[in-house]
Amino acid sequence: MTTVIVPLDGSDRAEQAIPWATALCHRINARLTLISVVKIPVEFGAWSAASAMAVGNELDEWAAERKAYLKDVASKIDGIQIDIVSRIGSPTSEVLSAIGDVEDPFIVMTSHGRTGASRVVMGSAANRIVRDARCPVLVIRSQRETPDVTPSFDRVLVPLDGSEFSEHALDRGLDAIAPGGQSIAVHLLRVIEFLAVRIPGPDIPLDYGLVAEYTEAMQEEATNYLGVVTGRLSEKGVAVTSEVRQGRVSDEILRTAAEQKADLILMSTHGRGGVSRLFFGSVAERVLHESTHPLLLVRPRG
Repeated sequence: MTTVIVPLDGSDRAEQAIPWATALCHRINARLTLISVVKIPVEFGAWSAASAMAVGNELDEWAAERKAYLKDVASKIDGIQIDIVSRIGSPTSEVLSAIGDVEDPFIVMTSHGRTGASRVVMGSAANRIVRDARCPVLVIRSQRETPDVTPSFDRVLVPLDGSEFSEHALDRGLDAIAPGGQSIAVHLLRVIEFLAVRIPGPDIPLDYGLVAEYTEAMQEEATNYLGVVTGRLSEKGVAVTSEVRQGRVSDEILRTAAEQKADLILMSTHGRGGVSRLFFGSVAERVLHESTHPLLLVRPRG
């Protein structure tokens, strides 16, 4: 059975992931684990050297308070088998450790927790979990006020770049949210992005005919590629449509998600180059920053 894991830090922002997690549990018949980690302050080390007994008592109190908080959250959720986990230490390390103890984990979390808005698009804890977790991670963009939304997983936008990484995200992501051929509508998107052409000098003319040929060839290749993927999904009984667009990748993803009224966007943490940091930083983070659509991120195995 899949276990949906929700990291909580006691903030309203972190709890915005709960409706999505519970909806997913009901959809795929999963169990739910609520985990909260008490972060030890830096100043704690000096204090602990002075009084080990006091330290032990303080840690026990913190753990008890956090467990009581998790029990209160769990008491408001019906119809799902729920486990609560309270730990002390580094939030990211403890969450990743807890994920490793579960056979089939699926993380649902917000982009920010107690610290709220940050200079970076995604908080450091969420960023590290997405980077290091070897399971699907559904990231909900946190809002200053809790949004009034009805979570749904029926309409999914999947941007593909022609790489095995993006196709792996497609297959693994769909298996996670629609196991056993559940009804789901998938819209595939391939974006052709052209870099700005720099002319070396005034005596070197730009061959517009060559540019047009290149554009046409790229369009044809992308269309054929999506046709193959569409056919493969259709054979599995998935309702799938596709399109090719030209422009900046993140802009076209956002525009398509809005036009298609997508419930979420499914993407790989790696792109054609195979480098997580570059792809995630330049595309997925911008999509998360500028869209209210949840982002389901899948890290390729291997």
